[in-house]
Amino acid sequence: MNIRFILFPLCLYLGGCSEQSETSSSTKSTPPVVERVEKLEEVTVAVSESPTEPLKQSKAISSALTSDAAVAKIYELPEIKAWSDYIEQKSQGKVHGAILTSSKEPKDVDGKQYWPVDFFESQETHMHRWESFWVRIDGKEILVDDLADGPISLQDWRDQKNPLERIKS
Repeated sequence: MNIRFILFPLCLYLGGCSEQSETSSSTKSTPPVVERVEKLEEVTVAVSESPTEPLKQSKAISSALTSDAAVAKIYELPEIKAWSDYIEQKSQGKVHGAILTSSKEPKDVDGKQYWPVDFFESQETHMHRWESFWVRIDGKEILVDDLADGPISLQDWRDQKNPLERIKS
């Protein structure tokens, strides 16, 4: 009963629920048909300008990474875990590693959207930044913000900068 109550006013708003006759004016266009299918991994939206034409499929990511998920991806990096352990050990538990994002919205890097995520040494009176990362909102890429070269791939950073050498002493 509730469905009919909603559909009836919607049909009136859209100009009627019956099929449009072929003798009607050609200036009145048929509204597009939209079909939405929600899946666990993605949302598929099918759109057709005419109900008689085959549907055009468009796939979109159902949910981009949240800033918290981007922080979690950085936390899982072996370099971050090693750096955090090193900071804790050297300070005898007085100083800790911290991972933060400085933005409420993803930022554009070379035409793609990324979350900025930073790793800090959290002192009692201040924070010292060790490294800045960019996590693409689909989670498929992590860049490292190299001050000299700009954003570089995670693998290039590992190969060129040897980040674990920083804590060897």
